[in-house]
Amino acid sequence: MTRIELFRKTYERAPDGEAFCPYRICPLGAHIDHQKGRVTGFAIDKGVHISFGVKQNGVVELVSRQFGKRAQWHVRCTPCDKQGDWADYLRGATIALAEKYELRRGVCGVIEGDLPIGGLSSSAAVTIAYLSALCRANDLSVPRHEIMTMALMAENEYVGVSCGKLDQSCEVYCRKDHMLYLDTMDDSYELIPQSPDMK
Repeated sequence: MTRIELFRKTYERAPDGEAFCPYRICPLGAHIDHQKGRVTGFAIDKGVHISFGVKQNGVVELVSRQFGKRAQWHVRCTPCDKQGDWADYLRGATIALAEKYELRRGVCGVIEGDLPIGGLSSSAAVTIAYLSALCRANDLSVPRHEIMTMALMAENEYVGVSCGKLDQSCEVYCRKDHMLYLDTMDDSYELIPQSPDMK
């Protein structure tokens, strides 16, 4: 059963939209980004997909293809403490988004990753894909650097993961056939194009 078929079976309707965030690879970056160093990374063509529908009542209800437990909360009443499951990253992201923007609508959705979990920043990818869906459901146009910051806040402050900003930066700033060069001290970055001679 495909992700969209599972959405239709679960919610008895077609999804309103699709959100995607790529995984990343970092030639230079592990444990350097949270030390305020310079890092490099690039996004790949695999990542996290969310088929989502808008819920006018503000409820968030998500199903993961990789995990069995369905997650549910309200955009205006998200648990302040982590719940110890896969959706903690998304609860943290909801809180971070709600601190700056009014959220009236929730989402229902099915989340699926293209590759096995781990090693390619799957937590950041699922968080950013979710933020994209929630922003679209609420007609919000949020700058890329704010999406990156909110995803990082979800990991650092809600889940308690001591990570830097490399993953989120790659997934927000990277473009096809380019590598990201980021100075995490001042957040300045450059997209370096692939050489035309590269195989």
